[in-house]
Amino acid sequence: MIRAIIVDDEPHCIRALLRDLQLNCPIVEVVETCHSAKEGMQAVKQHQPNLVFLDVEMPWMNGFEMLELIGDINFSIIFTTAHDEFAAKAFRISAVDYLLKPVDANDLKSAVLKVERKLEEGSGFRHIENLLSNIRQPSGSQKIALPQREGYEFVDVSSIVYCSAEGAYTKVLILDKKPMLISRTLGDVEELLPPEMFQRIHHSSLVNVDFIAQFLRTDGGYVVLKTGEKLSVSKAKRENLMARLGLK
Repeated sequence: MIRAIIVDDEPHCIRALLRDLQLNCPIVEVVETCHSAKEGMQAVKQHQPNLVFLDVEMPWMNGFEMLELIGDINFSIIFTTAHDEFAAKAFRISAVDYLLKPVDANDLKSAVLKVERKLEEGSGFRHIENLLSNIRQPSGSQKIALPQREGYEFVDVSSIVYCSAEGAYTKVLILDKKPMLISRTLGDVEELLPPEMFQRIHHSSLVNVDFIAQFLRTDGGYVVLKTGEKLSVSKAKRENLMARLGLK
């Protein structure tokens, strides 16, 4: 069994989640429900759960602040949130599970299954630490979780030179490291990276603007990176790139 705690300031959300867990996730045993972050902290200390369903937005203290005060995280977390903009991107870039309210039953089953696998594998909780760090940091100081065969590698966003499409995969070029091939499309990767740092210059390439050393119009247009590499710029992307570089 997975021993779990629910922390949510909305009683109807707790009732709905309890019902869905009973119907769809019998492996989860909810040992306590809490209506505030303060209660949640006390319950974590008392019960030492395997899993916490944690609401993001709560009065007085939100879910992130609660985790900061707890300190060492030794349990899995599934965040619940009614907001899918900043929070959802922060979760995705850090490879953290979250559910949008109202919670979909299939999404719930999938999230619990991931937790079950992590517990069986004895996976660590660095993804949670990475999330909390990313929330505090500006875009250039964030780390992105890139999927690998046996887990994730956390990479400084500012060290990514460019990304290129390789079919359904993406090759990520990281400064002073070997290229990484990840099982995400270039479009998926682009959604995770901060747009103020990265620019699509071709349907198959996305570049960190800070690494552009030159833009040349010859041969149809291309950029020269500080690493010495040359990348083609498509006609469709040229105007946006030139505007981004202050060339028009």
